[in-house]
Amino acid sequence: MSDPLTIAQPYAKAAFDYAVANQALEQWEQMLTIAATVASQPIIAQQIEDSEQLGASDSEAFTDMFLGICEGLLDEHGQNLIKVMAENGRLNVIVQVVELFHELKDDYERMVTAHVTTTEPLSIQQQANLVQALQKKLNRSVELDCHIDETLVGGMLIKAGELVIDGTLKSSINRLATSLQA
Repeated sequence: MSDPLTIAQPYAKAAFDYAVANQALEQWEQMLTIAATVASQPIIAQQIEDSEQLGASDSEAFTDMFLGICEGLLDEHGQNLIKVMAENGRLNVIVQVVELFHELKDDYERMVTAHVTTTEPLSIQQQANLVQALQKKLNRSVELDCHIDETLVGGMLIKAGELVIDGTLKSSINRLATSLQA
């Protein structure tokens, strides 16, 4: 079976291109998130999996039921995307469509989320300094997503798109141990 992200790519790109052309990025982000939330519910996820084995009429009935759950939350174009994905047996990758749509949107808006892991919470000033430094380095707007991991011993691990900065004591100790063993 193909990678879900590969399967989701053309759907995410089509939704993104349509949203940009119609100045509706926020609306499409909301619609896709709603559809993914519905599709992620265990009973619906099972029905999505089962619908891939069904005949056309049963599959259409499932699609109508899915759209009924989303009634009033998806516009005509959002419903059309769901119908096309269901007809092609691809509704199982709606969560990946949302992920890719977010990436495309963030890239379009020149925004990146920096996942920051530390041993202790960062102060407001430390967060502001980090955002400023990352914005300068990446030439993009930066949003922080901070996490605590006491196993790092000290320091900080930053992941922002392709950039990874590992300034943790744990990695420094591991590098030192490796160099001593060589």
